[in-house]
Order: sequence, then C-alpha cells, then structure tokens
Amino acid sequence: MSRRQVSQSARALAPVVIPLVTKIVLPIAIESLRRRKFAPDGVLDDAKEALDMNLKKTKTEIEGVKDEAMARGMKIYDEARKQGAELLDSLARKGVEVAQEWMESVERPRKRRFPFGKLLALAAVVGIGIVLVNNRK
Repeated sequence: MSRRQVSQSARALAPVVIPLVTKIVLPIAIESLRRRKFAPDGVLDDAKEALDMNLKKTKTEIEGVKDEAMARGMKIYDEARKQGAELLDSLARKGVEVAQEWMESVERPRKRRFPFGKLLALAAVVGIGIVLVNNRK
C-alpha cells in the first residue's frame, strides 16, 4: 500500500475508531487499572446505554433535518421552475424577433395576376387596326 492509500484509510476509519477508543477502550482500561482486574461488563453496559441514548437523539435530529431539507428542496425546485419559465419566455421572444427579421429580409414572390393592362393594350391595338382597315375601303 502506498502512503496515500494508508492516509486515506486512516481518514475513513477515524470517525469509527476514535469514538470506539474514547467511549469503550479507555474507560475499560481505567477501570481495570483502578480495580486491578478486568471488568468490561459494567463499562460495556454504560457505553451501550450512552450509544442508545445518542442514537435516539440522532433519529429525532435526522427527522428535523429531513423536514428542513424537504422544505429547502421544494423552495429550490420552485425557484428553478420560475427561472426556467423566464428563460423559455425570453428565448421565445428572441426567436420571434429573429424570425421576423429573417422574414423581412426574404424577398416575397410576386403574385401572378391576370394581365388586364396587357389585354387592354392588345384590344386597343386590335381596335385601332380594325378602324384603320375599315376606313381605307
């Protein structure tokens, strides 16, 4: 194992080992030195009671934290939805503006209509031609 792995392992085990040593091993050693015999039963029972009490406190604190986290999560979710809606609205407005600019730049095709002017000019030329031919006779 490299030094890095050893230090990472020590850091990972520290939250478990330190309370174990301070709550169980040291009191057993102190009692043994005081009585000059090894009596781990009383110390283990005391440690078990203390751990049970701390576990109950932790459970109630976890419920409080859970409720607070849910409230914060809902607040963040609502804020994200609001900002997302604003973003979509601004993107839609920009898209409409770009589309309008693009449509203004596109040349519109001319509509084909019936050529009344050309037809009228043709009828006038034909009419004048007929009048001139009839007048020569």
